[in-house]
Amino acid sequence: MKKLTLPRNKTFLKIWGLYHGLIVAAFAVFFVLNGGYINIDADLFNMLPKPLAGEALEAADAKMTEITGQNVYILVSNPDFAKAKEAADQVYSQLNGSSKFKSVTLYQNTAAYSDIADFLVHYRDTLLDKADVDAINEEGGAEAFADAVAYNMYTSYTTPSNLDTDPFMIMEKDYAKLLNFLSKSGIQMQVKDDVMAAEHEFDGEKRWYVMIRGALSKEGAALASSSNAVVLIHNVCSQLEKDGTRFTFSGTPFHSYKSSTNASREIAIISSVSMAVVLIILLLIFKRPHPIVFSIGSILVSSAIAICTTLLVFRKMHILTLVFGTSLIGSCIDYSLHYFINWKGNTDYHTGDEIREHLFKGLALSLISTCLCYFVLVFAPFNLLRQMAVFSMSGIISTFLSVICVYPYISVPKTDKQIVLMHLMKTPSWYNKKKVGRTVISAMFGIAFVLLFVFRGNLSIKNDLKNLYKAEGRELHDQIEAAKVLQYSPSGWFIVSGSTPEETLVNEESVVEKLIKLETDYIEEWNVAKAEQDATGVINPIIGDKPKNTGFMCTSAFIPSQKRQKESLAAVEKLLPYADRIYDLWGEDASKVKALKADFEKRKNDLILIGTEEEGGNVPSMIMDTLSAAWLGKIGDKYYSVVLPATIVGMDSDPVVNVEKYREIADSDENVFFVSKVNDMNADLDELSWMVVKLFIIVYVLIFIVLKKFYTLKQTLKVISVPLLIVLYIAAIFAMAKINLEFFSITGMILVFGLGLDYVIYMIENERRKDISENGRLEPFAIMLSFITTAVSFGSLALSAFAPVHLMGLSIFIGLTTAFVSTFFYTRTKF
Repeated sequence: MKKLTLPRNKTFLKIWGLYHGLIVAAFAVFFVLNGGYINIDADLFNMLPKPLAGEALEAADAKMTEITGQNVYILVSNPDFAKAKEAADQVYSQLNGSSKFKSVTLYQNTAAYSDIADFLVHYRDTLLDKADVDAINEEGGAEAFADAVAYNMYTSYTTPSNLDTDPFMIMEKDYAKLLNFLSKSGIQMQVKDDVMAAEHEFDGEKRWYVMIRGALSKEGAALASSSNAVVLIHNVCSQLEKDGTRFTFSGTPFHSYKSSTNASREIAIISSVSMAVVLIILLLIFKRPHPIVFSIGSILVSSAIAICTTLLVFRKMHILTLVFGTSLIGSCIDYSLHYFINWKGNTDYHTGDEIREHLFKGLALSLISTCLCYFVLVFAPFNLLRQMAVFSMSGIISTFLSVICVYPYISVPKTDKQIVLMHLMKTPSWYNKKKVGRTVISAMFGIAFVLLFVFRGNLSIKNDLKNLYKAEGRELHDQIEAAKVLQYSPSGWFIVSGSTPEETLVNEESVVEKLIKLETDYIEEWNVAKAEQDATGVINPIIGDKPKNTGFMCTSAFIPSQKRQKESLAAVEKLLPYADRIYDLWGEDASKVKALKADFEKRKNDLILIGTEEEGGNVPSMIMDTLSAAWLGKIGDKYYSVVLPATIVGMDSDPVVNVEKYREIADSDENVFFVSKVNDMNADLDELSWMVVKLFIIVYVLIFIVLKKFYTLKQTLKVISVPLLIVLYIAAIFAMAKINLEFFSITGMILVFGLGLDYVIYMIENERRKDISENGRLEPFAIMLSFITTAVSFGSLALSAFAPVHLMGLSIFIGLTTAFVSTFFYTRTKF
């Protein structure tokens, strides 16, 4: 092949300056326009793929996730209610008004309840329950309904509070229905002395719990930061946790803050240890300042460029991208090591230009193969993968340019051209490279296939989010206690859409009817199964506690569709002729029926319009505030609402089965989508894992095509067999350890693909030179050092307690080790 003719140093230097200058200048503009704010995202769930497709649905889901994901609950408990309330008041006074919160709520606005009462009085006839409407519409139903009301009055001696205007006690029925709905649809607490409170027994002790609810601001949600609201909450509450008062914290922000803080701490430790180890290695090998200063400088410049590029492209960067970025320490040092090993030990080269020309092809092919592996990840429908790809590509390109553009300006030493440890690479005279190499490589393939066959039952691609973060210590204790007190654990919700608010409410009411039927069917199914168990004495393992109608939060329970309101009004109108029976019962003048009908005529066209007066509606602000998590309003061209079950219920002990029942409801209507965060994310991660596997195959083919342009078919097959070995050993060792191959380990597999190729490319380039002198050992020595430094940076990730980082690091470490061992036994040249 024709020898490469490289341009002059100045041209290279201009390329380096142009690449780095453009990125830095663009980032400076972005930084100024962004108000000097850099968004480092550390949310536990944002590192996972979004389950929805379509911008509007994603926006609706994002809004719902924000509402539920930024709420915190502080339960202040004490056996004495007064002391619990007093402590809650002190916490509230210190948190309320803080910039870390959008809102903090302790005291209930009891005055607003009178607005709700007035609202119910005025619109009472539009809020009749559907079951009552159906009963009244049956033949003779109106008369039977009136007689039932009269009978209940007579037997209970209950005088209607508004006999003149509401003889059928419809307003009382509406109010009772809403109170019952509220008690079943969310947090199980009642108003006591103007605060939300409940008495519960936990750990054998009865305590009063007073609830403070907070919504975090953007500043307060800044995870892994001292400005996070969780830090303020802990500081305030820790001073008051005495004299029997205890605090229980609930909400995603507490767990997200804990996980992000741990991740940030690990970043600092991993980066520091990796850098220290690399520094020690460089000191031992080179004993000169130049390689150390320039190598570390290259790493810092590459990391800075990678961060700037990622923020430019995505406007924010997830902290896990930064964790993964520590791997750049190992990847970037590879290029520097190859240069400086020749700079320090190769007696054939006396200038930086000569070293560059010697290394250029191997480094360029290494860069191409590595970037190809990262580049295909840009097409994955998942921002975290894209961020990792952009981060790594931009950082590695920076290092490559530094090595070939800047390093040649460093004066090459004219004396002491030797590396003390080089003798480690010398092979014994009796060693038969060709024979031993074939034997070892064949054995490696054989062992891998045997292991995969033996442990094939453990081999699977499956993701489980429960393994990503496990609450422990106080977080776990608080989670259990809060769940028992609040009795509220929504793990999924329905997103309902419509072209108008009315259509959205109609669609929502259809969902609610199906939910009620489903839960009723569950109870009936449980009763049948329980009766059969009692009769036969055969234990049915799926029968646990009796299911119950747990309820759900939704807009239409408070604000029915106009269609349903008109049906209610029509049913009430059928009742009016029987009002005289109620008046007769209480000795009232029957002429009041005429006034009742006249009042009804005035109000029968007065319907409830969703929204407060400021929004063009007529609903009290307290009800709209209550519905803030249910009514999403207009997003794009449609209106959206949420039906939020308090829990996902079912007789079957398998929660996935119960989720699928809810999903069937959504699938029956194109305007309804069911979101089950954990289950959807697991399914999406499974799909994404298989997508990464397919990308791996694409990369495999592309790299084969590229390498075939430079090498013979035999050499090309040798190179691409290394990634195959990497995959086989990662899969085999994970199967042996009974660890599922999941998204993060598979991502690590495709990333190490490119890194592993580097070794065999460097070795083949060295083999083609057929240099068995001291200089011929330099390349194998550089490969060994590259492996050690990269294994240190990636291997340290495997020590992380954060499951995604641990699994990715473990996968990469196994792959790197496989690549390094196979590379040394593939080469046929003695050195």
